[in-house]
Amino acid sequence: MTPVHFIDPVYGEVRFTEPLLVELYACDAVQRLRSVYQGGITAFIRSERRTTRLDHSRGVAALLRLLGADVVEQAAGLLHDVAHTAFSHVVDFVFPNRDHIYHEVHREQVIEASDLPAILARYGLDWRRVTDADAFPLLEQPLPLLCADRLDYFLRDAVVDFHMFGGDDARRLLSHLRSWQGQIVVDDVAAARWLGERFIELDDSCWCSVQEVGWYAVMARALRAALAHGIIEEQDFAGTDADLLGRLRDARAPDIDVWLHLLRQDVDFVRIPDSQSREDALEVLPKVRTIDPPTLVDGRVVLLSQMDSDFAQRRQDYMSRKAGLWHLKILANAEDPACLTA
Repeated sequence: MTPVHFIDPVYGEVRFTEPLLVELYACDAVQRLRSVYQGGITAFIRSERRTTRLDHSRGVAALLRLLGADVVEQAAGLLHDVAHTAFSHVVDFVFPNRDHIYHEVHREQVIEASDLPAILARYGLDWRRVTDADAFPLLEQPLPLLCADRLDYFLRDAVVDFHMFGGDDARRLLSHLRSWQGQIVVDDVAAARWLGERFIELDDSCWCSVQEVGWYAVMARALRAALAHGIIEEQDFAGTDADLLGRLRDARAPDIDVWLHLLRQDVDFVRIPDSQSREDALEVLPKVRTIDPPTLVDGRVVLLSQMDSDFAQRRQDYMSRKAGLWHLKILANAEDPACLTA
């Protein structure tokens, strides 16, 4: 088998030589992720949001390798997002759920119908275990703890898409990450504080920003209209971004197009108080993400918030400000008919 080799903007040169990883990387279930963007619909509006689920998944496997995980956990990292739908977390606005875990709820159903069970069986592995990220503690942990999945999407979005900091900063953080008694910890208080603060900044400016949440909500409205018309079915979310978007655009349905016309950079959103909400306001339930880095101090692990009261207060204030149901008002130039074209 030909090794998988790539230059990663976060980890540098990465090479997978193990037959299990090589075969999994080439399979249809993993390669589909090449056509599913990490940023959902935002990738079709902002050219800088080009990171794919495949970029992220192989990055997670690479980070797990750096942390000393065995090849099975690296395989689990490579596979952890294969159940993601087209447009990623947009589906959690189409079928609202507080924790944004649509792909997890449908994971076994999606994977059982894929080429993964047969491949994993050839290596004597149980596909249900290898594709259950929660079975691997370095790969997945609940918020606000650290895990390879959470760290990679943070580093990748910050370095590649938003240029919040550079590769040198990312590698400096990586040098302070340790696998300690089955969890990922930071071995330096200053590095832990830097990580915790930058994570809040990225959530505020990207994942839980009014702009990004607004575009997700608009795309969800278009998809709901397409479902209502029978133009698409729920099973179509198992495809790719471009295919699903093409179905919506080709429908030429006015109540779909009115939403697609709002997916452009000159459309803004503003969060309004519940008391000012109107029937035309978008009602959304975003996911707020913060971390509280476990930090290794004198041989024991302590959460950053337990040592740094300023960080603890900032984190709590941020979560309180973002939590709950949002009502968004759309601010658009009604004379501009420009539509999504990316």
